[in-house]
Amino acid sequence: MKAFYLSHRRRVIFTITHLLFSATYYLHGQGTTYSYYYRVYLKDKGENIISNFTPSDLLSSKAIDRRQKAGITVLDFRDLPVWSGYLNKISLAGFKLHCTSKWMNTALFKTQSKEDINILLDLPFVSDVKIVKIPGTKSSFSDKLYFQTEQTGFPPFDRPVTMVNGSLLQNSGFDGKNILIAVLDGGFMNADKITSLNALRSRTGIKSTHDFVNNSNFVFDASTHGTAVLSILAGKIPDLIVGTAPGAEYLLLKTEDVRSEFPCEEDFWAAGAEFADSSGADIISSSLGYFNFDDPTLNYKYSDLDGNTAFITRVADIAASKGILVVNSAGNERNGNWKRIIFPSDGDSVLAAGAVDGNNNISVF
Repeated sequence: MKAFYLSHRRRVIFTITHLLFSATYYLHGQGTTYSYYYRVYLKDKGENIISNFTPSDLLSSKAIDRRQKAGITVLDFRDLPVWSGYLNKISLAGFKLHCTSKWMNTALFKTQSKEDINILLDLPFVSDVKIVKIPGTKSSFSDKLYFQTEQTGFPPFDRPVTMVNGSLLQNSGFDGKNILIAVLDGGFMNADKITSLNALRSRTGIKSTHDFVNNSNFVFDASTHGTAVLSILAGKIPDLIVGTAPGAEYLLLKTEDVRSEFPCEEDFWAAGAEFADSSGADIISSSLGYFNFDDPTLNYKYSDLDGNTAFITRVADIAASKGILVVNSAGNERNGNWKRIIFPSDGDSVLAAGAVDGNNNISVF
């Protein structure tokens, strides 16, 4: 669900976004269409035990340092990979592996046509199976990351920084240097080209990229939403505007499927969060969230907003327990039918960020 906040200054309607996405999807996407996705819950980690691994087997040195500084156990049960023996047996049953979550001990499998989940439930090491994506027509959520901005032609253009006294931090030398920020979003179209990110690219500030939707390393497609988020953080136009953390390093992780809205995107988010953790990220910035899906039977309810129910919320809290500051948008639902924050912002260890306009008034959305 869209959750990115811009002061509406410059009117730029991205009318060719879907045309560009269509072209890049066929270039960088996968040829086989998988219509059904299954989240498989496993009972244990099989033959994987902590004594079989050293911290450096599973984590980067930066991730180890972050945990040690925070007094967090460097390796625990959740850090162990999902056991390959279980994954292989499921694959032999005709299911293709897409990604796993070691923290939740789950695996996301997919098929081209619907399969009987009892095939999986009958396996002795499987505790549960949920169908988290099915075929369907695009709903009203298909343009969830669309946004437009306006500009009156008058400064200040740096209001997002000055309104929170961010300039005081930057003038004191706190510009994000030595901080690794993982941005989870629906795509970073043209972030490899736009001039406001020249400084970031020239200093190789983008340390890694990955698309967990299509299982590739190409993320510069699908949506300009992530580009806008990254620009707010790292953008820089000399003598005009600077982002909030222009000195930080970044991981650009595509976890949102802009073509549809299904719970499998929570699994993509989990894979992205675990990648961020093992890479040593200090902060996860996620302008994403979920509550309604293209299949209404999969929707969350208000009663699920307890901080412990939603799959993605539980993952976000685990990420925080690893010493990562998890910042997630509260949601864009103020003028919609859902009158609450969205998941994972209900997590008790998640920093939920709301939005105000340039006059400090709560944004209409």
